[in-house]
Amino acid sequence: MLNAVLAKFKRLRTNLHIKRTIGLVWTVAPRWTAIVLIMVILESGLFFSSLYFLKLLINAVAKHANDSLVRYILSAGISSILYAIAKSIATFAAEVQAGRVSEYIDDRIHQRAIELDLSFYESPSYFDTLKRAKEAGSDRPNAIVINLTDTVKSSMMLLALGSVLLSIDWFLLPLLVLFVIPTMLVRISFSEKLYKWRMNHTSLERKSLYLSDLITSDTSAKEVRSLGIGKYFRSLYLNIRIKLLTQRLNILRKSTGNEILTTILATSAFFVCVAYIALSVSSGRVTVGDITLFLVIFPQSFVQMQALSACISNLYQNNIFVTNLFDLFDLKPVITDKENAVPVPVGNINLSVRNLNFTYPHTDKQVLRDINMKFPAGKIISIVGLNGAGKTTLIKLLSRLYDPTSGSIALNDIDIRHFNPSEYRKQISIVFQDFGRYNFSAADNIRFGNIDGSYDESAIMEAAQRSGANDYIKTFPERYQTIMGRLFEDGHEVSMGQWQKLAIARALYSPAKLIIFDEATSALDALAERQFFQSFRERIDDRAAVIISHRISAVAHADYIYVLSNGEIKQSGTHEQLLSMRGDYALLFGKESSKLNPA
Repeated sequence: MLNAVLAKFKRLRTNLHIKRTIGLVWTVAPRWTAIVLIMVILESGLFFSSLYFLKLLINAVAKHANDSLVRYILSAGISSILYAIAKSIATFAAEVQAGRVSEYIDDRIHQRAIELDLSFYESPSYFDTLKRAKEAGSDRPNAIVINLTDTVKSSMMLLALGSVLLSIDWFLLPLLVLFVIPTMLVRISFSEKLYKWRMNHTSLERKSLYLSDLITSDTSAKEVRSLGIGKYFRSLYLNIRIKLLTQRLNILRKSTGNEILTTILATSAFFVCVAYIALSVSSGRVTVGDITLFLVIFPQSFVQMQALSACISNLYQNNIFVTNLFDLFDLKPVITDKENAVPVPVGNINLSVRNLNFTYPHTDKQVLRDINMKFPAGKIISIVGLNGAGKTTLIKLLSRLYDPTSGSIALNDIDIRHFNPSEYRKQISIVFQDFGRYNFSAADNIRFGNIDGSYDESAIMEAAQRSGANDYIKTFPERYQTIMGRLFEDGHEVSMGQWQKLAIARALYSPAKLIIFDEATSALDALAERQFFQSFRERIDDRAAVIISHRISAVAHADYIYVLSNGEIKQSGTHEQLLSMRGDYALLFGKESSKLNPA
């Protein structure tokens, strides 16, 4: 029994982060936090003062000391007015403090989400952590400070009221405390069970959110309707939500039953005290003045005792949930900027991959093996291979979204791990296969390719002309200020091919010296794609380019081609050399090549 009690106490202590939370709130809003604390202390003092003058007033009335009545009435009235003012100021300061802390926490969540490596976004456990942090709410840390101040305030008021009760009879206050504590313990137990339940069901809740997104988002709207799978998704979603609701209500039902019992116990204690003091009056142990003061003070003491119990249980509940915020804040990116980093070379760059091997974190399967490649300045290099060959993984490594398990990637013979990743990535511009579609203006969609640079309208238009996006942008009423996509009211419908041209323009607008196209023209029609690559060298200027594609029109004009298969380079050479070999390249493009260059 003792070990169980000690284990529970240890668990309660482990779940508390009061010191860290107060430090966070104080850092964000020190002045307003100080005002709140000062006003709470002042409020409690003024409340005690009003009680004291009320007691003096009752005694003066009982003694018929009429000369003191006015003084005590004025003193009690002024104390009550100042108490109301202090309470209002404390409420206002708490609202300001809460607003600032809430915005800070919200920003910290976004900051941490941006800083973390791509590997976190390919891990289900991270999404569980992120979801729990968001659910914890940006108001939890400030709520803890409010809980603490309310606890202090209730304690001080209870101390003031308790001192009066003790002056009547010492037995009253301990009796109240004894019967109110069980309610507090029941609430703390409920908070703990609810927290544990949420921890265990985060993945299931995320699945329900995913299903809801499939049902309501514009991305899947066409396919959901054409396949008629909307009702199926809705049924899955409803089953999960009912299951979660049923389990949560079971926890709540048990807690409510226990709280009803403890509340009955506390209320019984209240009336036991009333009966006790009534018997004391009839036996002559207390005076009529005492019973008058008791009838004023005792109900307030009971209310304050209940409030203190609620404050402590809420404090614990908010603390165990704020753990989720700190779990997210404590995550650290692996690939970070360093103080002793080597400056990234200026001018033309040559990128080389040397004996590279890679295995994703938390897996044992090697994705890339003994990869050696060169990407010289001003050259077009193509990488081809079947799906699953490792092409996209290689791109992640080239852009240093991951580091190799072994081997290296070098820029001008310097290992890229010696550079700050933020500076190195400015040299690499990528059009991903699943490129971003930003519901901003056309100009902004292109400008995101060099967001740190100055806004250059002529350069934006030139990039759009090179990608082919200018052909349709100039037809819009607001031209480059037209909002892309129909997510917002003033947005304009854009086809997938038009989105892709914007993504290409974004890469061309970038000052990067190496541009990577990962199936970057897959949404373009055959004619548009052929025209794009026929003048590709002019479009990229003197920059190096990497093209990943399954279409011969995209790879045939490359200076050199690498053929990936099962994570290894199986062949390499020019288009003509590879066609003359027996291998994957000839199997992929042999027939297409004869159509592209008929005899």
